Amino acid sequence: MTKKLDSIIEAGKEKIKKWKKMEIGVLALINTVIGFNASAEPLNLPKEYSENITVKGQEKDVFDYDFNSDGINEKVVVTYNVVDNLIGAVVSIYTNQGGKEILTYQIAFDKKFNVMELQAMQKMFDKVKEYYPEYSKNIQPDETRYIKIYGDNRNNDIVFDKVKFNNHAPENTNNFLFIKKGSSLLEAPNGNAVAHLSFSEKPEILFDMVSDAANNQTKWYFTEFTKRVSTNVSKKTNKDKNGKVVAENPTTVRGFIAGSEDNVSQRGFHWDKMIRKIEIVNKFIDTAIKANEELYIVTEYRPLSRDKPSEKDRFGNKNNQSIVGYTSSKKEGEKINIPDQTIFKIIGEENNMLKIETPFYGGPYFIEKQEGAYKKVENIKGEVNKFIAIDPNSQTEVLFQRIPETEKYEVVTYSYVTTGKDGWGSYETPHGAFLIAFTRPYMTFTRHAREGDKTLPGRSDLTIGGSARYAVRFSGGGYMHGIPVGLNFRGSTLNTGTAHKIGTYKDSHKCVRHFDDQIEFIVKWINADSKIRDRDNTIPEEPVIAVVL
Repeated sequence: MTKKLDSIIEAGKEKIKKWKKMEIGVLALINTVIGFNASAEPLNLPKEYSENITVKGQEKDVFDYDFNSDGINEKVVVTYNVVDNLIGAVVSIYTNQGGKEILTYQIAFDKKFNVMELQAMQKMFDKVKEYYPEYSKNIQPDETRYIKIYGDNRNNDIVFDKVKFNNHAPENTNNFLFIKKGSSLLEAPNGNAVAHLSFSEKPEILFDMVSDAANNQTKWYFTEFTKRVSTNVSKKTNKDKNGKVVAENPTTVRGFIAGSEDNVSQRGFHWDKMIRKIEIVNKFIDTAIKANEELYIVTEYRPLSRDKPSEKDRFGNKNNQSIVGYTSSKKEGEKINIPDQTIFKIIGEENNMLKIETPFYGGPYFIEKQEGAYKKVENIKGEVNKFIAIDPNSQTEVLFQRIPETEKYEVVTYSYVTTGKDGWGSYETPHGAFLIAFTRPYMTFTRHAREGDKTLPGRSDLTIGGSARYAVRFSGGGYMHGIPVGLNFRGSTLNTGTAHKIGTYKDSHKCVRHFDDQIEFIVKWINADSKIRDRDNTIPEEPVIAVVL
């Protein structure tokens, strides 16, 4: 089969060079590397193989291969389509059962590939063969298993060898399971346990699998896990209580985990998704500047404001330190909440309302002409090179540095974080694109005042309750900061319960929590050599944009 793949790839190269449509034979095995996107549904193929199998809108090719080396070939049907040079395919494997070819495995992939990425195609094709001994375990007669293989989320526009801070950067940078409750890692579906995974551990997903068997509707994840002292931090060494470096002996195991939503949650470092969002912002900026359109930001920061309860809009934002955007200049129809520090441009005026567009929320929307609610952006002169991408669903964060000469993005640092959750007096971290306002060396927190406490000016109900190292204000009262502790705290913040929660669940009041050494690095990266000061605050001279997915 490898020889056939090689010849097909070479033929494919020649077809690409001539810009001609690829023939079915050229795509046959190349497509075993490619998958529909993550939401692809299984193909409705007949249970028993026949030569007249067709799928509407799909091409197909058929070949034989002995996957389990038992001397009997399996029948492989590759169905595929090509749209805009992206190939989507499904590999269906029919096995010989009682003299009949029965559909036993149907394999898709978590992403599509460009027809030019032949090396990536080869790697994914190898996974179909590599994982066969695993997804075939404990298979029952007449059972069909539907498998989705996960690949590398990275792409050629992302540079990973320039990471400048990795104290809390996990080795697993792609798709992983977050363990909600203690779970057993099994050698096969419903098989024996080979390891036990504790709360907050994050094994990498290699493939997932469901079955059409009536007695086995469980979704199974086949994962790889390297057991270390801490899965929040991926250092090769650890220190004892005296600070002495001690060696680790990590053990890597593979196995199946039952996909109960009560026990596990699928997450990931979604590099492609982050870059797509970043490029939406830069395209918005570039288009505005080329058209001589001014850029603005919302300026609705109201410290310690008493916000009224409000409903989330369709982007997941509440009206906390936000302005209201209307779909009609008459204030009719759908409304959205546009958070503080959101980037937008003014494209017109109607009924004494400003007509605006934004990079994330689109438009047009209409906002009230209200002095002090927005201001012109002064430091964005072209495409922005510094971005902070935050993914609340996966509790992950990445700093990207764009290289103008190549238009590629270097990963500066990446880690798990803790974002905001909705609750009484707390808010989910707002979703959108926000221009970083400033940084400072500390972050203070309030609590309800008790008898004898020194209260805040104008707020007799509040007092300072604690602090964290460093603060980066990106939207309203939403800051990036270190581990919050009480005013009398002594010791290492790494040993606090708050630090142990990083990368687990949404838990803050609105902010994004980091380890102390990491937020220190981030602040220095944001500030660069800026000399612009406002009391304890440093305003970055070079624009930095936080993108919250």
